[in-house]
Amino acid sequence: MPINEHLIELTNEYLITCKQCHSIADITVVDHSPVRLICPHCHETLGSWATTTMAIFDLTSLVRNR
Repeated sequence: MPINEHLIELTNEYLITCKQCHSIADITVVDHSPVRLICPHCHETLGSWATTTMAIFDLTSLVRNR
């Protein structure tokens, strides 16, 4: 599952926030698990990637296209 665009907002400073509670998203990278973009407040998974390279590509593309 790549980024869930329907669950996120982008601030004027290009920070990714949760659309539901407006908290700034947090990215987690744990050994031997996917990279996850989560909301630290409501714990919603806003995106998930198999590698950091895939995450960086998708997140960079999102910011460029907005």
